[in-house]
Amino acid sequence: MLPALPFEIITIILMMLPTETLVRLQCVCRAWRDLIRDPMFIKQHSEIRASKGKGYLLYVQMDYEPGRAFTLLCEETFEQALEIDIPFQPVDLFLVVIGSCNGLLCVSDTDRFGTVIYLCNPYIRRCRVINHPITGVVESSDTRNGSVSLGFGYYDKTDDYKIVRIVALDDEHDQETVDHTEVEVYSSITNSWKNVEVECFSWSICDAKSELVVCDSVHWRAFHKYTNKDVLVILAFHLGNETFQQIMLPNYEVDGEDFMECITLYKGNLSLFLFKKVDRQHRRQEQYCYLWVMNEYGVYGSWTKTLAVTLAPPVIRPLGFTRNDEIIFEDYEQDLVVCNFDSCAGKALRVEAMGLLYFGSYMDSLVLP
Repeated sequence: MLPALPFEIITIILMMLPTETLVRLQCVCRAWRDLIRDPMFIKQHSEIRASKGKGYLLYVQMDYEPGRAFTLLCEETFEQALEIDIPFQPVDLFLVVIGSCNGLLCVSDTDRFGTVIYLCNPYIRRCRVINHPITGVVESSDTRNGSVSLGFGYYDKTDDYKIVRIVALDDEHDQETVDHTEVEVYSSITNSWKNVEVECFSWSICDAKSELVVCDSVHWRAFHKYTNKDVLVILAFHLGNETFQQIMLPNYEVDGEDFMECITLYKGNLSLFLFKKVDRQHRRQEQYCYLWVMNEYGVYGSWTKTLAVTLAPPVIRPLGFTRNDEIIFEDYEQDLVVCNFDSCAGKALRVEAMGLLYFGSYMDSLVLP
């Protein structure tokens, strides 16, 4: 018989294997199972997977039906690679994907948005259900009480996955309506929520969820409440020091007015994608779109208009952006199109386009919720 390999060599070999293989190898023996479930092993395995640059595009039909699965598409070819069963049973039939980090998905539903949150790894079928009612509201799901915005991200220095919940409530005092905003952060390490004190929350958030995480911060579009008018800005929340930062937008109005704005990532930098809606009568005409890139994070002067492209068919509803600098959008025929920013080449995306959809980058992992 050949001599047994040192356990350190076995560890290195296992760390190089795909996630799917490691899930099966947990059955070999207790030592392998304990190693594969060790948090340090999981973190290093995720870093190796990410360094290879090979991941998936997660495709979710948000109107949930029993038996429906999450679909993983190849990032290069957009061919279906795998279907994964949804590892929880939502009450409402409409899912909202808040974000994806290192194989973990943060999901809620419209009926209990922000009060019941699912933190799950669908690849290994593990899920944690987080119940957190909104205090001071009779019915948390009643949107008339205020608005809820969520963000989800990972803070590497503490190996912590965090959920940010911002609740804007309308309090009535002496027949006057007073805005009151509560900010709370959930930590996966402590499995608990804590309040974040904000002396004066002077923003009105446009987005119910943030999908962009860059420089350890989650981002939303928001209006800053100035004295004379509301100004559109990017609102960032740092997951480490748990503070807000306001990022002013570039002067893109030099190219016209009435743009639709989308926050995205381009070559690792915070970016702004701009497009004008085209009416149905002119849906065959070319559409002018612009991409502004912040080359130095947080520095207003580093905003640069990097791309000015024409798209045909025109963008009606952006659905997502890929790590390969592409935009996925819906056109007037309700067809799905993927277009590369650099080449301006577009092609049809051959997936079912029923109802509201979510597209986002996904990396399979062993990370436990």
